[in-house]
Amino acid sequence: MAYFYSLRGWLELEEEQFEQAISLVKSLQLSYEKDTKTGLYLQGWCWGESPVNWTRYLFYGADVTVEGLELFQDTLFKLLAMDLNLSGYFHAQGEDGEKTMIYRVIDNQIYQEESRILMGFP
Repeated sequence: MAYFYSLRGWLELEEEQFEQAISLVKSLQLSYEKDTKTGLYLQGWCWGESPVNWTRYLFYGADVTVEGLELFQDTLFKLLAMDLNLSGYFHAQGEDGEKTMIYRVIDNQIYQEESRILMGFP
């Protein structure tokens, strides 16, 4: 049985660079729309159609397997390679709460950390 992560987070973009970022995401979505799993996971990317003040946000949210995490990372690296001055945060928590991946994007650099701390609440 596959192990799933709840992956969610966002990237902050400047208004003038937003269209470049979503063009890449839309292109990937179209390229893989017939690939059931990859196409499904790429649908986790979403965004608002109009800006609220000066920052635009590109969101990701989906329950994914390790393959989905790899696809997410690949897409994130493609976005970073566009040199769009990205910042953001993504959190992937394993279904049992024991595996956690954190992706921090600061000034176009990605910082990734893995944690095996069980996250429980009273």
